[in-house]
Order: sequence, then structure tokens, then C-alpha cells
Amino acid sequence: MNFVFFAAVAYDSTLGGRTRQLADILSCRHQVHFIEMPSLRRPMPRHAVRRENGVWIHHLPPLPGGWRMAGTSGEKLWITYAVTMLRRTLPPDFFAVVSNPFWEALTERLESACLIYDCLDHCSIHTKSCYAPAVAEREQRLATRSGLILAVSRKLTEFWQARYREKTFFLPNGCPDSWLKLERRQPLRPLAGFLGALYEWIDYSLLEQVADAQPKVPFEFTGPVRDRKSIAALRKMPNVKFRTAVPFCRAAEVMSRYSVGLIPFRHDPVAEYSNPLKMYEYLALGIPVVSTLPGEAGLPVHVAIGAADFIRQVQRQLEAPPPAEEMKRAVVSRTWNCIATDLERILEKI
Repeated sequence: MNFVFFAAVAYDSTLGGRTRQLADILSCRHQVHFIEMPSLRRPMPRHAVRRENGVWIHHLPPLPGGWRMAGTSGEKLWITYAVTMLRRTLPPDFFAVVSNPFWEALTERLESACLIYDCLDHCSIHTKSCYAPAVAEREQRLATRSGLILAVSRKLTEFWQARYREKTFFLPNGCPDSWLKLERRQPLRPLAGFLGALYEWIDYSLLEQVADAQPKVPFEFTGPVRDRKSIAALRKMPNVKFRTAVPFCRAAEVMSRYSVGLIPFRHDPVAEYSNPLKMYEYLALGIPVVSTLPGEAGLPVHVAIGAADFIRQVQRQLEAPPPAEEMKRAVVSRTWNCIATDLERILEKI
């Protein structure tokens, strides 16, 4: 099989867990290409290709304006250039795995054995942006054209099966196989932490209450911040520290310092349809998890309802954490190698 992943982020992004991990695992037994999301933050005038971990990584020149250019003559020119460059380097008869509707118009111009929509989030994640209508329209076209839809959560699977029952499959998130082998050493001092996108789905009001109620517990948040006003109150707290995003290769190193891993999501459609990657990663490292969201069945996640309960759960895990091996065992069947094998089995059926 040949795979081409049309990603939502760059290959080395902190947020590139699922797409990158699947690409890395599958590259051990297939030819795999990874098309990075174009970005003005990483401008490059031409199409460039490099190889890393067995994966061919493609960097395309940015499309100025991004989604605001959807359907314009400028986007059409950019697509023509991108398609011309990709046709020269991509293998024949590949499975095109698309994780962002941005790529829908481009993939329509490329010949693939099968178009696969790897749906990571509910489309409402874009509703606050000015380009939400364009995203919704392209997602619908992508879902209609796709020969297969992969949904990351049970709720998202139900959503797509109600529309495309025969071609929708549940393919959850996972954790790196190597993380299960890392020895868990209890941190010398307590530290509650979160690593990931510090975007609008984070419940900052909840975190302010939790940090204020536990002034002797250090809290650390690592990742990109979209709206700095939302974290203004937290930044003033003496026991709270924000760190800039780190490349994915350093994620385990940073998270291993946590005594408890936090998943402080708001209760909205984005959270309701999500299956946080962090749940699996925390557990793979033997870190107890306190979350506002329930985990998939069988995962030892401590679900908190409201700020008072969240505070109690954090304190409980700091004082008496469960054995690390117990948490690691819970995700043995959820490694990326297992998830990639499940994907191969699904593809064999179509």
C-alpha cells in the first residue's frame, strides 16, 4: 500500500500526534508521504521534500490568506502549482488520508486509489472563525467524495454513520508504543500539567478556580496560545507557569514531569465529539488523569464534574496516585501500532 497524509499541521508540530504517528508506523511497511499544512510562519518559495523516520515530508509554499482564499482565482492558481509538483513525486494508486477539509479542492485534482477522510473534530470547532461556512461546505464535499470516513470518537462515529453508515468506521486515538516502555519515576515535587493546544476549548475559568484553591501546587501549561487575553488571569498566579510549544519529540520528556495530567475542556460540541489524544499519552507514561470529559470505555480516567470536584480529584491523585503499571496496561491495545493495524484491516475490506 502507498499512503499520502494530507495533514492539518506540520510534521514536527506539538499538535501533530495522530497523523504523524500513523505515518511513522505505516512507513515501516509501506511507502508513506506526509503533506504539511502550508503556513506563512514557515515560508518556503518552492515545493520541498525531505525524508525523516522513513516518511517523505512535503512542504508546499504558503497560500496567503489561507481559508479566506477558498474558491478564489488565487487559490486555484496555488492548487494548480501544488498538484503539478505533487504529481512528480507521489507514488501511483495511493490512499489519500485527509485530516482537514482545507485539502478537499486539491485532492479533487489528484488521482488516488481511495480518498479517506480522517475526521478528528466536529466541524463546530471552526464556528467562531470568519471562514466557518467555507469549512462546512468543503467538509461536506469531502465526506461525500470519500470512499471511507474514519471517526476519532464514538460520538463522531455516530454522527457520520447517520449520514454514511456503510463507509464510516471508528478509529480512536492512541499512544506511542515506545512510551509504554519508559520507566515511570515519581516526580520529586508535585506538578499538575497540560501539554497541547491552549485554544478556546480550554476551560480557563475552571483552571483559575483550581489553581487558586491549591496555591502550594505548581501548575504548568505547555503549548500554543491563540488568545492571550484568555490566560491573563492565570498568568498572574504565582503557582502557574506557561511554556511555549515544544516539538513532538520532546513531549514525553515534558509530560513525564507531571504528577497529574489535566484535561480541562469546556462542555461544548467540540469537547462532546472529541477523544483527547492526551488521555492516551498521559496513561502511556503512567500519569494519572483528571478530566472534565469521560474517557473511552476501560480507560482509568478520573472524571470531575464542576470546579470543586476537579480540585478534589487533583488533590487525591497527588496524594495517592495509582500504580503506573495499572495505567500503562489500560492502553496496551491502544498503541499507534495497534491503531495502524486496525486501519490496514479496514482498508483490506474495501
